[in-house]
Amino acid sequence: MAPPAKRSAPKPAGSTSPEVEVASDRAVIAVGAEDFLAERVVAAVVADARKADPTVERRDVDLGSETGLGTLVEACSPNLFGDAAVVVARNAEQADDAMVAALLDAAAAGDIRLVVLHPGGVKGRKIVDALAKGGFTVAPCEKAKGRAVDDFISRELHSARRRATPEAVEALRIAIGDDLRALSAACSQLASDVESDPLTAESVALYYDGVADVPGYLVADAVLGGRAVEVLRRTRWALANDPGAGPALSAAVASGLRGLARVASIPRGTPDAEVAREAGVPPFKVRSLREQAGRWHPAALAEALVSLAIADAAVKGRDVSGRAMSEDGLDREQGTYELESALLKAVRNRTRP
Repeated sequence: MAPPAKRSAPKPAGSTSPEVEVASDRAVIAVGAEDFLAERVVAAVVADARKADPTVERRDVDLGSETGLGTLVEACSPNLFGDAAVVVARNAEQADDAMVAALLDAAAAGDIRLVVLHPGGVKGRKIVDALAKGGFTVAPCEKAKGRAVDDFISRELHSARRRATPEAVEALRIAIGDDLRALSAACSQLASDVESDPLTAESVALYYDGVADVPGYLVADAVLGGRAVEVLRRTRWALANDPGAGPALSAAVASGLRGLARVASIPRGTPDAEVAREAGVPPFKVRSLREQAGRWHPAALAEALVSLAIADAAVKGRDVSGRAMSEDGLDREQGTYELESALLKAVRNRTRP
């Protein structure tokens, strides 16, 4: 059996835009559990084939079915009219030796283009190795984690000719999460609907207000970073948009301070993944929290948590003196004043013992 004319080296692991690298390759194996990336690889190869010949058809094969081998051989065989095709073979982890041989033969013949989908993991790993050795380009489609998600967001915005600040990227992850399909849609919407360039955390917060507690996150981030003017501006902006947002703001800041305290208590040198697990914070926040923790005196951090608890009661209409609560209560403006005072005091005193 002759090897394919073109032999491509595997792409670097962890890439979040594999379709860009493999669109023009004739034999590709997409490896990983991220279906969204695998779908993009298939779409990119099909689109590239149809640029040269709009009549190219897509033929799907399930390698895990009882008739998988026969269907694969038929799909890879040129028809009487010589029509070009892209064969998409799924469930490669269930392929047997005969199927692997058929895929390698088809790649060597070069009559069609091939995209093989493998979910990654240990099962069927020898199949990936055999196809890669036989000339298939490996397109990594693993689930993105940590910095890889930030890179994905930046790539999506770059493809839309837009930029974003690091704070905007972080705010988008807070609002949407780490699902790449949802993040791709969000980037597309932001690029289409928001005029500011680069995109900022404020523009993300305005667009996704209500999807998640982005305003609360922004206030908490400013408090932890010691940016007093920003704390006041963001607090008043959030309350202007929703006068009843006081309890949500105090909860968000308290959560941030507790996360900071937990991170600060973990010995230096502990791996980020372990810190995230022990402190109950997202892995991508560990590095920034460690930097911020170094700027807070432990006593000031404890005092800030106590002051915020009092302010939290105040924005809920309760006046707190020690452990006793007044039955008279507070109006919204008084509660807002207590919250702003507590936040600014925390920032002002963060380095003091």
